Amino acid sequence: MSETADTSWLEQQVSILPGISDKRQKLFAKLGVATIGDLLWLMPRAYENWQERVPVAQLKEGQTSVFEAMIDNVPSMNRRGKLSYLRARLSDDTGSVNAIWFNQPWIAEQLRRGERYIFRGKIEDGGRQRSVSNPDFRTLEVAAESSDFFPIYPLTAGLYQGNIRHAVTSALKHRNFFIEESLPHEVRVTARLATADYALRRIHYPSSEHEVDIARRRLAFEELFLVVAGLRALKVGRENEKGPAMNLGTGVMDRLQQLIKRLPFELTPSQQKTLDLIVSDFRRSIPGNRLVQGDVGSGKTVVAVAAMAVACWEGYQCVLMTPTTILAGQHAKSIAGLLDGSGLEIALLTGATTAAQRRILLEKLTKGSIDILIGTHAVLEEDVVFSNLGCCVTDEQHRFGVRQRVTLTGSGDIIPHVLVMSATPIPRTLAMILYGDLDISEMKDMPKGRRPIKTYTATERDRSRVDGIIRRQVEEGHKVYVVCPMIEDSDTLELNSAESTFQRLSDQIFPDYRVALIHGRLKSKDKLAIMDAFGKGEIDILVSTTVIEVGIDQPDATLLVVENAERFGLSQLHQLRGRVGRASHQSYCVLVSDSQDPMIKKRLTVLCKNNSGFAIAEEDLRLRGPGDFFGVQQHGLPDFKVANLYEDGGLLREAAEAAELVFRQDPGLVKPENQVIMREFRARYGARLSRPGL
Repeated sequence: MSETADTSWLEQQVSILPGISDKRQKLFAKLGVATIGDLLWLMPRAYENWQERVPVAQLKEGQTSVFEAMIDNVPSMNRRGKLSYLRARLSDDTGSVNAIWFNQPWIAEQLRRGERYIFRGKIEDGGRQRSVSNPDFRTLEVAAESSDFFPIYPLTAGLYQGNIRHAVTSALKHRNFFIEESLPHEVRVTARLATADYALRRIHYPSSEHEVDIARRRLAFEELFLVVAGLRALKVGRENEKGPAMNLGTGVMDRLQQLIKRLPFELTPSQQKTLDLIVSDFRRSIPGNRLVQGDVGSGKTVVAVAAMAVACWEGYQCVLMTPTTILAGQHAKSIAGLLDGSGLEIALLTGATTAAQRRILLEKLTKGSIDILIGTHAVLEEDVVFSNLGCCVTDEQHRFGVRQRVTLTGSGDIIPHVLVMSATPIPRTLAMILYGDLDISEMKDMPKGRRPIKTYTATERDRSRVDGIIRRQVEEGHKVYVVCPMIEDSDTLELNSAESTFQRLSDQIFPDYRVALIHGRLKSKDKLAIMDAFGKGEIDILVSTTVIEVGIDQPDATLLVVENAERFGLSQLHQLRGRVGRASHQSYCVLVSDSQDPMIKKRLTVLCKNNSGFAIAEEDLRLRGPGDFFGVQQHGLPDFKVANLYEDGGLLREAAEAAELVFRQDPGLVKPENQVIMREFRARYGARLSRPGL
């Protein structure tokens, strides 16, 4: 490794490596590999371990094993139509095992009776004798000269393990290869971590499981530390930013109280407390950045609406961004109702907005005559210019990238206040780590009159009873959701698809009811039409995929049936369950699953026993670790290459403690040895996590 090597070499296209043609470069791109740096961070998903050899007598069914054996007989080739298969008996001093290779006739020329080889394959039950199908093998001479560990990479059609291994080897041996140390020396030594250079080399080409563990621990710690420290730095950096400081005099606060009194329900204590904290943020001269973490149905939207009204009455504009067109439309409708008579102008902007409508809307927005803009990611496009933006409300999926991309024309260097709404409760201690740049508010209590949702499990044998429950709810004038894990039937997965379930319910079981189907492949206008009809009570049973997971509000929906419930995470099932129980009617959730997996049964039981998302999160954390509630999709976290929050909860806490120590000694990260932190943070996560100028 050259001391003077330029790290920009890692930014070069992989096509500069030998053996990568233009065609192969496109195949690498399908794996997310464009540069040499991308290639080196393409982590092996497993390793072929040829090291631990076992006697034939100790081979166990179901395990992939390595063993040394002799060919007992002349390998025999047989054909059946287009299928060919080669059989051989392999033995050592302890016993024998039958081997079979399918459609690999050339292997007959490579195996000789009486010679010994090293074999690797999955052991199967072959009746009276064990067998192994399509085992890999090497001669003793080749085995003695080659590595015992081979990386196994993710692939795409047309790209093979040998292609990736050759490219990685070329990159690691290149004269310009250089990896800058991305952790402060004291952090690395205290945590007893390998160097970045050692870890990256050994993660690709280890000589033992121990080296894999050393390399993986270093790289996973590094990812977690950089995100935790980077988010912490964002929070520290905000102290020097200028926010929309609002006076919020008696007139504005009186209007807020009048708005609250007009609501058809009383605010819960946590709603009131959260609103008070947001108002306090608004009064400060630095931009607020608050996570409002509330359970399904806890009333986060009402708090956000009240907060936006306050900002608008103070003379600022607000924007609310949602993940889907359906939810944006629903929010526009419900917010218009909540703010009726407030004098505020509300507008909706989505990908479905026509060019003419968009042109008029943007002109009004720039002039300041629109107070609250509601929309999807379309609100972040460059031509969306606000006159005086004071508050951004966004869901967790969009929390990164919002602050730096909203145009603040006419506001100078003022950064708007940001509210991040999360309906996926997570334990507070871990939330403080993962949301280190946000102030956290929790909303745990539910509006008055809400009844706990009764949740049950069922199997396919209970199908007639489940259909009976659906019929009873519809006959009582209520609405029903039936959620399926996929849109259409699969040749490889035995799952109840939305299309087949819709056909069964509409044609066979409930031909007298109004049954509809909604899924993500429908056009936005068609989805909106179906949801509108469901909201008006024109549909009795709505068969759906998870497109209804977030924010769909139908007060008369009292039953949710989830098909193949084992295919969903606990947090997702809790989100789906939140589509019912949104009024005073008793509501029910039925989780249909034939899985015999003890962990799945235990997790579904957790859902049956708990209605609180916070309690479910704590229980799931106890059962499985942090993974299920901390998915990339749910929380907007970066797509870690090595770290796995399901497995690495302990390492996450170690990284957080290390970051805390660094900030205690150097709050601004100004010491030379600590400047590498933000440099590396920007390089890896800048597009999603950082803000301008940091």
